[in-house]
Amino acid sequence: MSKRDAFLQLLAGEPASQVIWTADITYWISGNQFRGKADPAWGNEEGYLKFCQALGFMPYYWYEQFWLAEPRYDQRIRISTRTQGQLTQKVWQTPIGTIAEETTFSPDSCSIAHNKYAVTNKAELEVFRYLIENRRLKPECIEDYPKRLELWQRYDGIPAIAIPRSPLSAFFYEWTGVINGIYLLLDFPELVREIFQLMEKQEEPILEAVCELRPPLVHFADNLSSDTITSFYEELMEPGHRHRIARLHQAGIKCAVHLDGVVQGLLPKLARVGFDAVEALTPYPGGDLPIERMRAVANDDMVILWGGVPGILFAPPYSWEDMKRHVEHVLECWAGTRFVLGVADQVPPDGNIEFCRNISKLIQAWKP
Repeated sequence: MSKRDAFLQLLAGEPASQVIWTADITYWISGNQFRGKADPAWGNEEGYLKFCQALGFMPYYWYEQFWLAEPRYDQRIRISTRTQGQLTQKVWQTPIGTIAEETTFSPDSCSIAHNKYAVTNKAELEVFRYLIENRRLKPECIEDYPKRLELWQRYDGIPAIAIPRSPLSAFFYEWTGVINGIYLLLDFPELVREIFQLMEKQEEPILEAVCELRPPLVHFADNLSSDTITSFYEELMEPGHRHRIARLHQAGIKCAVHLDGVVQGLLPKLARVGFDAVEALTPYPGGDLPIERMRAVANDDMVILWGGVPGILFAPPYSWEDMKRHVEHVLECWAGTRFVLGVADQVPPDGNIEFCRNISKLIQAWKP
């Protein structure tokens, strides 16, 4: 049986016929592209798939056609972006005011970080409400998905696709930052909840389009971490998660959620609301839980635990022997349970990509 078919078998609730192994190498590729060390073929979809196939894992992650919604704003809203050196400023101008964010690209880590988020106080929050009131979400990456699914099947994979982030997650990670977001939630709870309700209503056309498409799996790319979300989850995320999951399950679509931070507080809650898989689970030494405790913390035998291999193990000072011991320990701890072995959450630019190939060989030789 192929890797892809074994993965679909697992999603269907059956025991997998083999260990399923996948890795997000897009960050590693980006870092090597920036340094001029990447194969140009990795920049297109089929070239990427061939590279994944050569490394021996099931292709899944590809972000060029990942998000299933595109925001469209009223003509009264003007959006501009200006980049100077490593700094980028994005501005949203509305009839009632302007908000702006500033980000910096770091060559050392090949990543982008916020210097300033767009929404930091009540005045900016009011402008943000106007922005959302005059926004709609248009389905995106839907029409060509069936052809892409066929392409990925030829390389034994399934393309990842994601519905919009949940309102709380989008609020924190796209607009306010965690610290500003928490202050705004506590200082202006009614206004923030009003904005969240608007955001939830805008998701409906996306859910309808996805249910008509009927992909095998949809990702909730909420980038969750228990240290920032747990205390807000029941009130501000669980109802939306339950609504989305119910709609998608009714259409025969499985649901995975991205939990790539602190695990312990949220894992049992995400299993309880009905997710089929919790992805990017990061154990010690990269996370808060040892691998042997994750199933007990989930308190659910059916949810797929997806991850287990911290990205830091690909980079110095860790060696292949360190990685080998860790992967063997994961396989021993999770043997006989529902799991996908995966990188949590990405191979870093300074990581040893050959570890992916080595893990593939280790899995082929492994006997439970």
